[in-house]
Amino acid sequence: MLLMIPGPTEIDERVIRSMARQMIDHRSEDFRELMRSVVGNSKKIFETSSDLFIFTASGTGGVEAAAANLTMPGDKVLIPTAGLFAERMGEAFQAYGAEVIQAKLDNGEGPSPDAVKKLLDQNPGVSIVAFPYNETSTGIISKDVKEIGRICRERGVLLVVDAVTAIGGVRVAADESGIDVCVAGTQKCLAAPPGLALVSVSERAWEKVSKKKVRPPYFDFFKYKHFMERWETPFTPAITLFWALDESLKMILEFGYERWLARHAAGAAALYAGLRHYGLELYAARGYESPIVAAMHIPKGLTDTAIRETMKKRYGVLIAGGLAHYKGKMFRIANIGLIGRDKIIYTVYALGKTLNTLGMEADVETAVEQAEKEFDRNWSG
Repeated sequence: MLLMIPGPTEIDERVIRSMARQMIDHRSEDFRELMRSVVGNSKKIFETSSDLFIFTASGTGGVEAAAANLTMPGDKVLIPTAGLFAERMGEAFQAYGAEVIQAKLDNGEGPSPDAVKKLLDQNPGVSIVAFPYNETSTGIISKDVKEIGRICRERGVLLVVDAVTAIGGVRVAADESGIDVCVAGTQKCLAAPPGLALVSVSERAWEKVSKKKVRPPYFDFFKYKHFMERWETPFTPAITLFWALDESLKMILEFGYERWLARHAAGAAALYAGLRHYGLELYAARGYESPIVAAMHIPKGLTDTAIRETMKKRYGVLIAGGLAHYKGKMFRIANIGLIGRDKIIYTVYALGKTLNTLGMEADVETAVEQAEKEFDRNWSG
């Protein structure tokens, strides 16, 4: 089965084999060496010199860690919202006592400097701005996070970014972008198994964390910082997943991080060329199309279940439907991690054939040709 869903993603045989070994003591030099490798290489992908912690948790756990360490009762947290995962960020901050301003963005747009500036003007007293870099639920990506970071710093506001599906797929550059807490997950563009959350914490963020008197027992940043002085975690880590992440990061860096990002960009160009040729309507507005996951409205007369089941049963391609209140209203196709030219082209072909089978006219041959052309135009290998 070809996984074209927004995670978990396919993992390489090298990564699979890296986990097939006997356990080690997580208080041993062997584990400390592993931790040094994983953290060092993760910082290269994050492009950060800040503290970086790895929690045995999903990406959502990383988001909760940010909320739990930063939020004090009454804090105003602004969340420009383009989908479900922004809503979930709001739930996390609200659970720790924040006054959450969930500002819904319209017309298929994601967070942008103009939108953030306008919302901050309308909502004085905001201390934290938080949003997903890439909104997986609607296929919408934010625009110019570096400028958003500048605006936040200028106003003394912290910036928290859920980059769970963005890290490794697009350049996030946490330090340059002014991201104070950046959260990533392993099962997306890093092409590792699910189960670890990576969180970077800036000096500005530490200033706020240090003022919080009651911190979470498991997600306590100070506790992790203390244990990182000897390259350990406070609690038992998922050692097999650390091995897998270590191997995956090494593979990305061996492949070349710039090439890894460029392949994602080429895959996105090819995928969107095929989708647009079929006349499919995207959730994202022009300029906000996620290069990591495309989300489409369901063509009239069809259902997401029919599209997904036909692709799965006839062509061995697994794509995703909508989540929560988007369920039954869309289908989504990912361009994540190990997905390259052949997988993108075959998916465009399989989707076209599926649409034809379900009674919608689709020119498969031309769509495939355009997808191939776009990939090759954007990818030098």
